[in-house]
Amino acid sequence: MPVSSEHVSDLLPEYAESGLRPAGEVEEHLASCAACTAELGTYRSLLSSLVALRAVEVEPPAGYLDRTLRTARLASITSRIPSLAYLRRVSTRGTRILAQTPRAGYALASLGGAAVGATAIALVWWRIARRDAVATAVNS
Repeated sequence: MPVSSEHVSDLLPEYAESGLRPAGEVEEHLASCAACTAELGTYRSLLSSLVALRAVEVEPPAGYLDRTLRTARLASITSRIPSLAYLRRVSTRGTRILAQTPRAGYALASLGGAAVGATAIALVWWRIARRDAVATAVNS
C-alpha cells in the first residue's frame, strides 16, 4: 500500500539529514511525488544554511552583557512586588472574611504580618538592586 504525502511530509525533516536509509515506501513516494521532493529539498537547504552559520561569530556591542544582566535583575525584582490593585482586592476580601468569622482575625493578623515582612524584604532587595544598578552605571 503506497504512503500518502501527508505521512511522508511528517518524515521529511528526518530525511533531510544525510545518511543511508534502507529503500522503502518513503523513498518510492519521493521518487514519484514532485511536491514532497521539493519540500525535502527545502529542508536540506535549510540544514545546509544552518551548518554554514556555525562558523559565523558575532561580537556583541560593548557593555551588552552588563546591560542585559542589569535589566534581567531589575525585571525579576520588580515582578515580585504586587500591584496596588491586587493589594486592594486582597484587603477587601480579608475585610469580608473578618466580618463573617470573628476568629479569622488571628489568621488575618498573621497573614498581614507575613505580608509586611515580605514587603520589607522586597523593598530591601529593590534597594540593593537599585544600588548595584547605579554603581554599575557610574562605573560604566
